[in-house]
Amino acid sequence: MGSALTALLVGVVLVGASPARAEPLPEIDPTVTATVWAHAPTTAEYRPSWGYTATNTDGGVLVRRTGTGAYTVVLEDAPARGGVAHVVAYDGGPVHCTIAGWYRSLVAPDLLIQVRCFAATGAPVDSRFVATFTNRRQIHQGRLAWFVTDQAAPAGLRTLPAGYGYDSTGGEIRYERLETGRYQFRMNPNPEPPGTAYFPLTHVTALGTTAVNCQISWPDHWQVRCANAAGTPVDARFAVTYGTRVDLLGHSAGPRFASGTLYGEDVRDGVISGDAYNSTLGDYGGARRTLLGTGRYQMTFRNTGASYGTAFVNAHAPHFDSQPIRGHCVLASWGRSGADTVVEVNCYAWRGVPANLNARISYTTWPYA
Repeated sequence: MGSALTALLVGVVLVGASPARAEPLPEIDPTVTATVWAHAPTTAEYRPSWGYTATNTDGGVLVRRTGTGAYTVVLEDAPARGGVAHVVAYDGGPVHCTIAGWYRSLVAPDLLIQVRCFAATGAPVDSRFVATFTNRRQIHQGRLAWFVTDQAAPAGLRTLPAGYGYDSTGGEIRYERLETGRYQFRMNPNPEPPGTAYFPLTHVTALGTTAVNCQISWPDHWQVRCANAAGTPVDARFAVTYGTRVDLLGHSAGPRFASGTLYGEDVRDGVISGDAYNSTLGDYGGARRTLLGTGRYQMTFRNTGASYGTAFVNAHAPHFDSQPIRGHCVLASWGRSGADTVVEVNCYAWRGVPANLNARISYTTWPYA
């Protein structure tokens, strides 16, 4: 990422002349949560459809295409600082996307999120995508942590600077580079006592303007692995959201949500295994798993059906840390099926060949019940 984006990553506070009269000042760092379904990849500028796109602010959402595979998502009236952004390609083809940066606008109280999308060859390509953002720092249950690394190749164990992360349990968030493209992050252990049911939500997005994919290791090792479009490990910056009994936007109460993993590398006789946590049960399970074909999965989350919501998916690494990561996953569709929600994802080996990979899937009904 360029130095300008790096400097802006955790937000910009503009300093100007004092107001001429006593007027209320805007909130310095409002809580902002947003999900955006960017559905028109070749349109120069448009407002995405509401329902699958929403924010908790009074402003709207714009998507601008700035070049092939290059987009800026504008969250209007959302002058957030800090926070974490994620993106995943949508439509089911072998495309993966990165976050190039996010920052407060210099001319309006908006938040700008820059997205880049790449074909299996690594070349820029126009694509639909789903992007999310949250800087939430308050939850009612469970645990929420998010952070953004500030270096691709830190020397030793590095503590994140102030503003680059948040953990509801307190304490520092640290990370280190174990080898090229392989990182370990360290936080407080989960506070739940032994036997308390949860299945962690973890999503990772590579940061930068080149074709890099980052993913979590199996299934909750707190390791991140990054590789380029050819599958070669590369050093990269990345963003992580981690939670227990929270959704991918940091909500722990209100919406119906679920998160789970499909163990694609362990497919046997047409059956795929997995784990899940479902807020409607407050327990493990609550999901049905279906293998549709090589690298094509369907996860049905019980009792989460709603008119609107948003989904997300990452590949996650093989069981053994010594094994290389094998590819990436994309969203194919999601929607209501009676009282349930069906999420379909496709996974690909490097260079775009369908492959049975492990997939971490999340869904939330926010902001609509």
